[in-house]
Amino acid sequence: MKRVCSLVMAGLLVGSAGLAAEPTPAAGDAKVGRETFLKSGCDQCHGREGQGSPTSGPKLGPSPPPLAAFTAFVRRPPQQMPPYGPLILSDGELADIHAYLSSRPPPPANAKLPP
Repeated sequence: MKRVCSLVMAGLLVGSAGLAAEPTPAAGDAKVGRETFLKSGCDQCHGREGQGSPTSGPKLGPSPPPLAAFTAFVRRPPQQMPPYGPLILSDGELADIHAYLSSRPPPPANAKLPP
């Protein structure tokens, strides 16, 4: 499962390379995105911080794929995740979730962890 998630995320990053020429959409609201992330149940597989899990869902934060790739993945996921069409999560809600995931702080470096 971990290998599949890694391959999916790698495909998102590679596939999003051609999307750079598109105009950058308006940034979402991280606070609203957190509420939407939790309300929609995203945290059940991806963790409350988007940290992912080796058994349920890939890591999404603090550096999610570009918004266009993130939206495409949520709309038509290739694996076990159910699709979230625009009637379930609007483009604005996805932008908010993306802003929330982007706002997450990076994990501490190993040297800073207590012994």
